[in-house]
Amino acid sequence: MKKSLSESTTPTLSADTVTPRLMDLFLTFTMLGLTSYGMAILQNLKTVPVNKGWLTIEELEEGLGLVQLYPGPIMIDLVAYIGYRKQGVSGALFSVVGFILPSLALMLALSWAYFHYGSAPHLQSVMLGLNAMVVAVVLNVTLDFGELNLKGPLDATLGLLAFGLGVMGGNMILAIGIGLIVGSLVWRAEPTGIKKTEQPFSWQQIWRSALPGLVVIAWAVYAVLTPGTIHALNADLLKIGAVAFGNGMTILPLLQQDVVDVHGWLTPQELASGVAFGQITPGPFLITATFIGFKLGGWLGALLATAAIFAPSFAMTLVFSKIFDHIRHLGVVRGALRGIMAVFVGLLATVVLNLGRNAFVAPETYVLGGAALVLVRYYKWDLLWVFGLGVALWTTYLAWLGWPLSPS
Repeated sequence: MKKSLSESTTPTLSADTVTPRLMDLFLTFTMLGLTSYGMAILQNLKTVPVNKGWLTIEELEEGLGLVQLYPGPIMIDLVAYIGYRKQGVSGALFSVVGFILPSLALMLALSWAYFHYGSAPHLQSVMLGLNAMVVAVVLNVTLDFGELNLKGPLDATLGLLAFGLGVMGGNMILAIGIGLIVGSLVWRAEPTGIKKTEQPFSWQQIWRSALPGLVVIAWAVYAVLTPGTIHALNADLLKIGAVAFGNGMTILPLLQQDVVDVHGWLTPQELASGVAFGQITPGPFLITATFIGFKLGGWLGALLATAAIFAPSFAMTLVFSKIFDHIRHLGVVRGALRGIMAVFVGLLATVVLNLGRNAFVAPETYVLGGAALVLVRYYKWDLLWVFGLGVALWTTYLAWLGWPLSPS
């Protein structure tokens, strides 16, 4: 009997793991997407599948290593990896859709409210304070990335070059390419401690896993060739999702350049608000794409933008899950990743600079942003508490002043 697509592309697992139904995957990841914030997402993704007996801890750690080797948001890619290991392409799709759905619904509601009532002077004043806290959060992420990825003088040089290129308005894709080339050449000889697999390589399985990728490529070609703002946005988001490594924050510099600087689809204040909404909603941070799509194309634009930002890495996860065992030992792969991550430190610094120019317009905003940075960085407060308390105090202060502060 002919196998289904999911059956034919599901890797062989350990004998003691459980194979969940597609609906089990969907409901489990929907609940995770509804209740997980920030780094708690990673913790839950590492424990829930193991506790349910779906994967061993070794398989889970292997998947976490895999999703750092190619572009895209790590959390979404890890969800896709787990679903793929259990039910093939169908399992990956059900898992990712379930995980994104809660944050998508919340972001749609926030986007509707913002673009219908966001022009109210009082709300603009409140959003100014929220934007100042967003800059503080991005600065904290930049500092963390710097500590983790700037391991030597050459790493720091790549980061500074990327920062300079970003400040001058240069092409950030070029900076990423430079980091990839330099890293693959300079650090390729460093030992990885990973042995080459003995498993046979199957081109037939690779092609089956690559089918969703062909759909994404066809979508990108159609978006590029078709006129209209929504198609242009889809093309940009597909491009960004296909080249940006790390977590959602590393994709932010590319979003800012294309959406704000090049096309002017959003103002810096609007992008900062979208970033804030992405932080306070559960699930993946890149749900900010929904906010952008809503601004340009309403409900349909929001759905298309959401799919576009996640589709490339979803498709890559299916292919890399097949070839991972055959490339993870290669020093050139690890070296390229090191160069790219050093570049992203510099690109994130440009985001801090650009957003800060529009958020810090009064001494009070510096105080609010500084307090948020201290709470997040040194006291390890959850972002939901930081934003909630900050907005409450900021609103109280504005009301006491008579609401004089507003974006210039």
